[in-house]
Amino acid sequence: MSDSKRERPLTYSIAYWYGFVLAVIFLLYGGVEIILNILDRNYQNMAPPILFAALGVILFSVALAFRELKKWGWYGLICISVLVVLGSLLDIGRYENIIILVLSAAALYGLLASDTREYLKQPH
Repeated sequence: MSDSKRERPLTYSIAYWYGFVLAVIFLLYGGVEIILNILDRNYQNMAPPILFAALGVILFSVALAFRELKKWGWYGLICISVLVVLGSLLDIGRYENIIILVLSAAALYGLLASDTREYLKQPH
């Protein structure tokens, strides 16, 4: 293992993996829905799956920027986490949203933790 990977704080790793997992979920959901709509010859409702796939690509690029210690990647993950937390709070009655809320709040804590901010400031 390289020295930079050993020095990564746990809070950075939590936020890092959250970004990639969220991006993969969006990409898989959008891709599968697009394929299922094509196989069912249902071309009328293609906008939401295409939107999910596009959001997955955007999230993946933000997660990659965070991995490469770009400042805009950090800001992007913060914005995404806040939006997911707010969206989950709007429909708190469903247990899935409670799980997403807890995971996104943990990722937001990891992004805003002092260990993560100090790690991002260090020259690499």
